[in-house]
Amino acid sequence: MVHYVDICIVGAGISGISCVTQLLESPACNGLNIQIFDMNAGIGGRVDSKYLDAIESIELGAGRYSPQLHPNFQQAMQDYDQKNDIYPFTEVALKNSTQEKLRNTILSLVPMLKEHGNDSFLNFISSYLGEVEARKIIKSMGYDALFMPNISAEMAYDIIEKHPETQSFSKNKTNQWFYASGGFVQLMAQMKVQAQAKGVKFNFDHNLVSLQKKEDEYHLSFTNSANETLTYIARHVILAIPPSAMPKLGLNFPEDWSQYQYSSLPLFKGFLLYDAPWWQAQQLEDKVIITDNPLRKIYFKGSKYIFFYTDSENASYWHDSLRNGEEAYLKEVHFHLSEALDMADFSVPMPKEHHYKYWPHGVEFCVDTTIDHPFALLHKDNGVIACSDAYTSHCGWMEGGILSAKKSAGILIERLSK
Repeated sequence: MVHYVDICIVGAGISGISCVTQLLESPACNGLNIQIFDMNAGIGGRVDSKYLDAIESIELGAGRYSPQLHPNFQQAMQDYDQKNDIYPFTEVALKNSTQEKLRNTILSLVPMLKEHGNDSFLNFISSYLGEVEARKIIKSMGYDALFMPNISAEMAYDIIEKHPETQSFSKNKTNQWFYASGGFVQLMAQMKVQAQAKGVKFNFDHNLVSLQKKEDEYHLSFTNSANETLTYIARHVILAIPPSAMPKLGLNFPEDWSQYQYSSLPLFKGFLLYDAPWWQAQQLEDKVIITDNPLRKIYFKGSKYIFFYTDSENASYWHDSLRNGEEAYLKEVHFHLSEALDMADFSVPMPKEHHYKYWPHGVEFCVDTTIDHPFALLHKDNGVIACSDAYTSHCGWMEGGILSAKKSAGILIERLSK
């Protein structure tokens, strides 16, 4: 059976649902059959809120935002009446002299960016401090992606300024940060409800396997968990999926879409819940520390829980650790937590409950950091629109997804208005 759709949006993350909300605001879309598809069982994409009880939630995916840096996302939170709370981790609880030195070093080298901003961040710091000292400084920031050779000094400073844990090392130390009181998935749920009220249909368990243009129509084939093939014919298509998901569609990505190349890095989050907040005795409540061991960044959330957050090689490290079983994984986490706090193993209890999430493509981005990248891509022959935060200056943030969605929807609305 073939299904007919006016507008097909593939991907029900923040980018895809934001595309829908933008289209629904345009008179050009009145009366059109708009449907959104996702391979998963529900909305979210990289938003993954898990509820510990009727009130408390944790974010296994996107976890915070800043109104100063993310005004479009802040507006979405307000438009859908979402409550927020202060995200407390905006300054590292310094544990060693290297991190103390970090503030002065980062600020003192800002004038050098004008001449050497395109150098890799490691080479940039090394040219002034030597490689050994540079590696110590970068390690102290907690984000291992800063070691990547294609991360320029300018891009690294942008990362430092736009992350809550490191912003105190920069001129952006006054930026406010928040998290969603009820979980970011509640925002997504409200966006979905309002879209459905306006006639948008959501199709889950639909994995796009092929897309072809035949004359003025797009033929899309999906498979589901029952191994059924579902065929749709659409007048217009927006692919609100990340660059890593594009090659499997046979659309010659990125060559037929962009002159640039794209990459990604993995992320890992681990949450630990205890019978009692033992870290309060260490005066670590609502503090974050950065450590040299594989935990990298350790957050102590009030009296509720601890979590750690890693990227790049250390994200893969914890993913590999889980292959030995969860008991071995927890023992290793416990060892490194005790080590980071300089406490004896026996004085740090084992958690009563834990949760984790590994994102193999946690952050996706354009490799060329020197260009002004378009916020949406167009296939050079068939006109399909591609939408992702990876195409914006806010790659890895929900703000980027909304910016790309606005651009993508704008392109389609312009077509419909002709």
